Amino acid sequence: MAMEGPEEQRGFETEAVHGEEGIDPYRALTPPIYMTSTYTFPSMETVDRVLGGEEEGYVYSRASNPTVRQFERTMALLEGGEESVAFSSGMGAIAALLLSWLKKGTPLLFSRHLYSGTRHFIESMLIPLGATVRFVDFREQGSSYTRLEEELREGAAGLFLETPSNPTLDIVDLAAVASLCRTYGVPLAVDNTFASPALQKPLEHGADIVIHSATKYLGGHGDLLGGVAVGARETIQALRATEASLLGATLSPMNAWLILRGIKTLALRMVAHSVRASALARLLSEKAPVVRVHYPGLPEHPGHEIACRQMKGMGGMLAVQFASGKAARTFMDGLRIIRIGVSLGDPGSLVEHPSSMSHRGWSTEVRRAMGIEDGLVRMSVGLESPDDLCGDVEAALTRL
Repeated sequence: MAMEGPEEQRGFETEAVHGEEGIDPYRALTPPIYMTSTYTFPSMETVDRVLGGEEEGYVYSRASNPTVRQFERTMALLEGGEESVAFSSGMGAIAALLLSWLKKGTPLLFSRHLYSGTRHFIESMLIPLGATVRFVDFREQGSSYTRLEEELREGAAGLFLETPSNPTLDIVDLAAVASLCRTYGVPLAVDNTFASPALQKPLEHGADIVIHSATKYLGGHGDLLGGVAVGARETIQALRATEASLLGATLSPMNAWLILRGIKTLALRMVAHSVRASALARLLSEKAPVVRVHYPGLPEHPGHEIACRQMKGMGGMLAVQFASGKAARTFMDGLRIIRIGVSLGDPGSLVEHPSSMSHRGWSTEVRRAMGIEDGLVRMSVGLESPDDLCGDVEAALTRL
């Protein structure tokens, strides 16, 4: 049961702190961790009621667990969805959703600019399984999305996109795309990992499903793996009953508990991440060695106006374009506070070179088609002192 009081009077910060409370019979302020794989029944009559759907209960933790369930209910609340289902990682959530779409037929539509793990799954799993896959380049769409409409008109099992995208920080107009998807009966899924529900709620703009790597900003401390899908009750229940259960990508109670703990400070952290990323974006945009800064908070970003409409803040992620891969790597080697690493959303700032790291397996030509040049550097701006972060970046730039 949720916290008492009319929902319309509760702000996001309150929802994040209190979430879906009341699951613990002892009313513990901090939710307990139910570390069990299975559950017992007082009688066979109870078994029949639970398995028959007449009574809520737990049977086996691969299907459901009280701690995981509290996380799921909290995420549905924060994203404004009817229901959610948790997974052991963001890729677990993505794989389950895409396989559920594949059962309905193809083609499957994707934004060309995607997280490398999603792209790998498409190429290594979906296509060998017989999926027809088409990529939509939203950078070339302008504001009309006419090419997207042509693809939707031909029919599709679903459209999957990111905004802001990883790692190029492209922005997609969610309301416009969702309207087109509804017109042609194509479900829209949005990976909201970069923004988090503190800054953006895709369901409010018409999306059907929201995906998160809870490993990142939801957990917020770099100490867990997790994923979640949020949407309409019927859609999520179908996903839970088949793909989530049968694939076995189950979120552990311990990680669910850690994510719930992280969510309590999500709103505050996202403000702090955004402030620091904005400061670094402005600083980098004024430096000669930098060719371009990809950050939706900058007025010159092509998606700036759209981001201002659909986001409450611009987030902690940015990308920096240098003239060459060598310049990018030299810059990264010059950093001392900001560390080299592939993840994001941690209190500590991280930097990665997609061409050498996350997207290393693709050729230069394929990477460029994804919008990734050899000189691109992705930065996850953490919670360190803004002055220290700016000083670290300026010192690294002197090496160029």
